[in-house]
Amino acid sequence: MISVKSEKIFRIFWYIAAFGLTLYVGISDLQTGKIPFYVTVISMITVILGYICVSVLVSRSPVFSNVLGMSANTGEIYMQILFRNPGMALSSVYYFITHIFGLYLWTRKENLDEEGKVKISHTNKKALIFTLIFCIAGIFFLYNYGDFLFKDKKNMYVFVLNSIAFLLGVAAQFTMIMRQPFSWILWSISNCVWFILNILSHNYIFAIQSVLYEINALVGVYKWYKEARN
Repeated sequence: MISVKSEKIFRIFWYIAAFGLTLYVGISDLQTGKIPFYVTVISMITVILGYICVSVLVSRSPVFSNVLGMSANTGEIYMQILFRNPGMALSSVYYFITHIFGLYLWTRKENLDEEGKVKISHTNKKALIFTLIFCIAGIFFLYNYGDFLFKDKKNMYVFVLNSIAFLLGVAAQFTMIMRQPFSWILWSISNCVWFILNILSHNYIFAIQSVLYEINALVGVYKWYKEARN
């Protein structure tokens, strides 16, 4: 069992690594001049917001997690379009929409425990139907506009990875908003695909983010399943 003190120490080092690596890569990009200044700044702000968001999500914060999520998603949509990862961009669109729903769902009294944290729960059928429709529409979009987005046939494997990233991300977000511990297992798998795509698209700040997200996801698996057993 991880003690509260051990968890705090871990989170401090996690934040130091996250912010330190973000600043290092961001400054390196600025020095090389290969990436425009405004793109570097937006990516740095986006990933920092993302780090804070996933951290408070693990702790089941009902308000800040969703507000920070929407803020980070806005930057993610822009950055992933810029780096030609439409599957990940579409995922972020879904994340943004569901964070709005999550802000409503997670703040209802019946969904909060005595400490004001979100309770672990079960699937919502209406939300599941919406997710399935969004997945079908997203795959339809990627399939029909794939030739436009990936004109070079050599990039077809990137298109396939984007499709996988989209489906995994949507599934992970849905189960998380529905407050299910299994969501963190899906996030863990998603992070691996995101890492590959970010490396292939030379989006190194987001690649580092994927690694740190993976560590956070594993903590989420432990904490949410532990809470579900209580």
